[in-house]
Amino acid sequence: MKRGICVLVLAALVSHALAASEAGAAEDPLSAVLKRGGRAVSLDLKVRKKKPDSLQRFLELLDGSVPNAYATGFVVGDGLVMTAYHVVSGGLSPQKRNMLGFSRDEQLKVEAYVNGCEATVIKIDPEADLALLRVCGTKKQVGALAFQPDTAPDEMLHVVARPNGGQSVRRGAFSGPYTYRGQQYLSAKIEGRDGFSGSPVYNDRGELVGVFSGYDSTRKVALISPAARAQKLLEDYASGLRAAPPTPHDAEAQDERRR
Repeated sequence: MKRGICVLVLAALVSHALAASEAGAAEDPLSAVLKRGGRAVSLDLKVRKKKPDSLQRFLELLDGSVPNAYATGFVVGDGLVMTAYHVVSGGLSPQKRNMLGFSRDEQLKVEAYVNGCEATVIKIDPEADLALLRVCGTKKQVGALAFQPDTAPDEMLHVVARPNGGQSVRRGAFSGPYTYRGQQYLSAKIEGRDGFSGSPVYNDRGELVGVFSGYDSTRKVALISPAARAQKLLEDYASGLRAAPPTPHDAEAQDERRR
């Protein structure tokens, strides 16, 4: 009898501990963000020459539907995805150009796709290396995106990347400001990988710290475009919508949402 009571008590204690653990995880903002994939989406890229020769045009006909590069973006609104500007502008690094078979001086064009749907660039901030895309088929996110105004020294940061459909989460400490081409970025001791550009970077509270922009292999730090610039890009886009008269496309989209 005593043994049976002990077993029941032990089971109750284990059940209570599991429930408390699940409740704690539910209250953890970062865990909630990561459970939804960090809002990250895979960007399939078709990088081509702006002025291809006849042979290259023929080759494009053969494999033009196949992406030759990948990056990451993240959902910031209904049908809106943010990523790094250089991902969609063709402003690739010399190393990336060499990897794709392009020379330093060749002008490139880029088509970006999310789940097979071609994205349209609707707002850019080249100095901050940010671009806002309109895409179809993105899932609505629960809750508004929170932005972190300031980053503390050695604060732990989390990059959520999804190049070519595979999610990767990397963690590392904030290591201070970083000046690149006269612009102020953030840096963190996080190793970069091909396809990480455009990934969201969060703190432990699930707030957006910034957008992964590149990797300095010499100093071994990731370059991050600050969240304040991402927030401003979204605000500028929203202000433009309020100022502009509605288009037939906007009216159709609003009718569809009402149904």
